[in-house]
Amino acid sequence: MRKLIRIAAAIILIVGLGFFSYPIALRITFDMQTDRTIDRFEQLKSDKFQPTETAQSGDGVSFAYPELRKAMFDYNERLYLSGQSELIDQLSYEQPDFSLSEYGIDSDILGYITIPSLDVELPIYNGASEANMAKGAAYLANTSLPVGGENTNCVIAAHTRYKGIYMFKRITELEPGEEIYITNFWETLVYKVMETKIIDPDDSQNIYIRQGQSLVTLSTCYPFPENTQRYLVYAEFVGIK
Repeated sequence: MRKLIRIAAAIILIVGLGFFSYPIALRITFDMQTDRTIDRFEQLKSDKFQPTETAQSGDGVSFAYPELRKAMFDYNERLYLSGQSELIDQLSYEQPDFSLSEYGIDSDILGYITIPSLDVELPIYNGASEANMAKGAAYLANTSLPVGGENTNCVIAAHTRYKGIYMFKRITELEPGEEIYITNFWETLVYKVMETKIIDPDDSQNIYIRQGQSLVTLSTCYPFPENTQRYLVYAEFVGIK
């Protein structure tokens, strides 16, 4: 009888340890995957696709991947001029209509987002599909690509919490003036938080481009865990890091 009690106690102990250690293991695995993804992105920038020629901006600054850079800025201009007419439902921001593979880049990573005050750093995947949202932050298709410029609003979404892993859960703590960094293939753009808003999930008007402004908008489900609405953080471009 005592032996059975000891066996039962050991099983309970093992199950209990597994219950508490599983979320920790998930978090460690997610962090390692995130770090590897960002490292690969930086490697992609620095080694694999070194160009044979560069393009210059109006102020004489040279940029690698000139065709890709021009295409991304052209996309943003067309998006603004069209009034984002294709941003009509969930599918329109899940399926990207801009492909990096057309420019020789075998990746679906557009860059990564860093929020220093929240200790957040996540890769930005191209398109807010369920698969991409499970891996990190996601760029909403039919919003501006993350390269900055006037008349742009790049919308980046992430789960509040996914399988016990916090992603954008703490963006509700962001205050006006705090900084958000967006690193793309060429530079790190600096944005400062200007306002926040709570909206209904289908209220796409609140993520449209605002004429004359250069914005990044963060989006996550709210309130946790009901997730019936969306919490938005609007930040305005202030410079390059």
